[in-house]
Amino acid sequence: MDMTADFNEQKLEVSSFIREVFSYINRFKGQLFVLKIEDSLMDNPLFPVLMRDITLLHKAGVKVLIVPGTRKSIDKQLVAWEIESKFAAGIRLTSEEALPLIEQASLGVAQRIMSHLTASGCHGIQGNWVMARSLGIIDGVDYMRTGKIERIEKDILEHLLSEDFIPILPPIGWNKLGHAYNLSSTELATELCKYLVVGKLFFIGSENGIRSEGLKTGQDTKYLESTDSGVISALDIDQAEEILKLNPNLDFAQVDYLQNAIRACKAGANRVHLISGEIQGSVLQEVFSSRGDGTMVYANQYSSIRPATVDDIPDILRIMQDYIAKGYLIPRTQESISEKLSDYVVYSIDNAIHGCGAIHAFEDGSAEVAAIAVAANYRKSGVGAAIVRHLIATGRMKGYKKLFLLTTQALDWFYPFGFRDGTLNDLPPTKRNNYNLKRNSRILILSLETK
Repeated sequence: MDMTADFNEQKLEVSSFIREVFSYINRFKGQLFVLKIEDSLMDNPLFPVLMRDITLLHKAGVKVLIVPGTRKSIDKQLVAWEIESKFAAGIRLTSEEALPLIEQASLGVAQRIMSHLTASGCHGIQGNWVMARSLGIIDGVDYMRTGKIERIEKDILEHLLSEDFIPILPPIGWNKLGHAYNLSSTELATELCKYLVVGKLFFIGSENGIRSEGLKTGQDTKYLESTDSGVISALDIDQAEEILKLNPNLDFAQVDYLQNAIRACKAGANRVHLISGEIQGSVLQEVFSSRGDGTMVYANQYSSIRPATVDDIPDILRIMQDYIAKGYLIPRTQESISEKLSDYVVYSIDNAIHGCGAIHAFEDGSAEVAAIAVAANYRKSGVGAAIVRHLIATGRMKGYKKLFLLTTQALDWFYPFGFRDGTLNDLPPTKRNNYNLKRNSRILILSLETK
């Protein structure tokens, strides 16, 4: 019986995942994804797999634009020619002597990426589409041939994307006289969000996200969800700013990511992802699942608990069905949910429903927490806990004296929220009169009255 139950659970998770993939394919078809790919990944055995996954995205209808990170290749080239690299505020100081070697290294990385695209049946193209000017002298430091982006040839890029090309923009810019400047690939990827309508911006390197262990959190960040690998799954730009403020000792790479993610979101990107190219399938998992293994920063509403609507009823029934089959919840129908629809809330991620719950008011100033259910592949993600916290907050806001719930299996799960064992006498009269003695549910109570 246990093996059968496990098998059914696996089937449920697979079907939920497939349903989710289809919804994301439809949602992202025609959108533009900008990918900054660190050149340090090119020697990794999984790099061809990463590039193949990117071509699969493109073949599924996603527009792709690639910005290669080139720091490792540049360092290697300069060391070979015995040219010292100097940095100020994390920015390379580019001398006249170093510039041709930096150009050569950057264009070489772009060429290798294009070769992988070609091998997978896609058409990559690289070109000089970035206008730049000298960064100049800042606080007495001469940045020489290090440049700042002045303009990006938006019309050309949009035309190439419409013709099914994958543009590759190495971080080299040119001024009106044809003089080259070394640019920051991170800045270039971020700046593209100002010129183009970008659905997602990816920073793909060896980091797989912002780790939650040891992070100081505040009012906006104390309930952030983490992946199974201990990485913060998602945060909005206000939460990202709070993390930066409270954690001044974050390493440079994570600070750089969060700062640029905030800039990109404010510039117009919907989502900014930090993922590891050293984890097989990380890009596809991040795109086609609301629970990838990287960190996402978002500007608009990504996940929320909101009042249920009529259109949500099929999803509520779908999510509840497994709980009903196991005897955890009593059966509901479309009609019974519709009658009390104003009592229901749903947990929505990118407009897909992954959890639900309800709070039913009773005549004695109490209310019942009910119908807590979470989609199979989200049960370890904190969705259920978020719904319960929301319903408790709703109860306080509406002035209920206490909350109660009936459960047969989840006693220990509810205790941390402050619920305590109760008796039939703690229930309001109408609920007490309809108590199912055969089901023999345990009664839990949470007082909302201030002492």
